[in-house]
Amino acid sequence: MKQLKVTYDPDADVLYVHLATGKVAETRALGDLRLIDYSKAGTVLGIEFISASDGVDLHDVPFSQTVATAIGDSGFPIRIYA
Repeated sequence: MKQLKVTYDPDADVLYVHLATGKVAETRALGDLRLIDYSKAGTVLGIEFISASDGVDLHDVPFSQTVATAIGDSGFPIRIYA
């Protein structure tokens, strides 16, 4: 499996895990601090974690194990809650 792209903006304290390429057709909130981007076909394109320095909650996040691995491999000092 290829390594997924993970970006972190420390000024905004936002972590984004890019799962697939494509145009975002819809963004759905999963609570106050997690946003999931979907393509028109329903493919999960990426997941945004707000206030990431407090840790990221992967409960109910699509592909949570893949996301956890990508964050862990990214080198960003982000705590993961499952």
